[in-house]
Amino acid sequence: MRSIAALALAAMWAAEGLQIVTGWRLMSQAGALAFFAYFTVALLLSRPAQRGVIAVVSLLAVAAAARYSVPETLERGIGSAVLFAAFLSAMQMLRVALETSPLAERMRDRFMALPQPEQHDAMTLRTHLVSSVLGAGGLATVVPLVDAGRSPDIRRGLAESALRGVGLAVLWSPFFVAMAVSTRLARDTSLVAAVGSGLAMALAGLALSHALYGGRLRASWLLPLRRTIVESAALAAAIVMANRLWGIGNLEAVALGIPIIAAAIAWREMRSDPARLGRRWLSSLEAISVEALVVGSAMVLGEVAKELLARGVVAIPSGIAAWPTPLLIALPPVLMLGTSLLGLHPIISASCLLPLLASVERLHSLAATGSVLLGWMLCVVLSTFVVPVMYAATLFDVRQGELARGRNLRFCAVFAPIALAYLWALDWALGAF
Repeated sequence: MRSIAALALAAMWAAEGLQIVTGWRLMSQAGALAFFAYFTVALLLSRPAQRGVIAVVSLLAVAAAARYSVPETLERGIGSAVLFAAFLSAMQMLRVALETSPLAERMRDRFMALPQPEQHDAMTLRTHLVSSVLGAGGLATVVPLVDAGRSPDIRRGLAESALRGVGLAVLWSPFFVAMAVSTRLARDTSLVAAVGSGLAMALAGLALSHALYGGRLRASWLLPLRRTIVESAALAAAIVMANRLWGIGNLEAVALGIPIIAAAIAWREMRSDPARLGRRWLSSLEAISVEALVVGSAMVLGEVAKELLARGVVAIPSGIAAWPTPLLIALPPVLMLGTSLLGLHPIISASCLLPLLASVERLHSLAATGSVLLGWMLCVVLSTFVVPVMYAATLFDVRQGELARGRNLRFCAVFAPIALAYLWALDWALGAF
């Protein structure tokens, strides 16, 4: 069953790549067929709790699309789900390539020689930098640093640090879907302003992470990050160039470009034993065979919800505009995390909450955008129904619940009030001046 799911993921990657390059509608249809095959098999492989959530979300999407006569939203949602599956498949290519690279082995030895607090600092910063461009895919680039023979406690601690880096990148990175959704739905917030405000929160979060769990600031782990900065900048430039020259989005650029990078890294292995490399890739897809399913169903419902919002079918509750400003700012993090813990992807709750907050004239849209991004960050770090937690658990071979209930829960309990106070002060300052 897992082999079938892995083959379906590989088929979605191939179909999406050909569709991007050729524009053939036949490839979109092939990707949709692969998605239906994947959906059926992965649903059987998922845990009972996941299965129930996926079934409810999928049925809600179909029922709402039929009730309000918007079947085209289902097609758009499936297209988004296929693209995300192609993205995950490409990132698994990069992970396999890095694991076969001699450079990765040297970097792992140097990394594991650091004291544990410094390992956590290095892991958080490295993942934060790469994930600011590759999103959750950044986790695949750092897991080769962890020796598979390490104890479960060490793997769990490093997975928490990596996940913290991903979550803090959500607050400011223009390459995350969170930023794209937030700036598109906000009333008058520019991308530059949203990135600047989010970066301030992220820096505060990185400082807090270092204060709670980090070690000494030493050149032994800081200097190697220079390479990561250069690589992340190069990836960002490549994605922007692809967007400007060929008009393709971030996920499309990653799905096409990462396999080329992976092939260059694993060139020796490809020449000597390409079949073995292919088997390792398919095996890695088997390991993540359920991860893309929750997001896929959520993306379909998200497309339906966005259309109903645009048509005014979903109405704003009366009286909410009279709430105190701190309560309005705290609303998205509380609701987004709560619904995410029940299985609703943050893309859906964000699509509903931002238009609601944008209708409140006295609340500055930059503060509203920051509030939604903060809620999304909490979901990324704490919800077992959002891909980064599932993906990190699979890559680091730890339990999902352990990642959501450990250090990151304590970190978020301290960081969230700090971030909310910052957003409240920001809203006051923008209103005063």
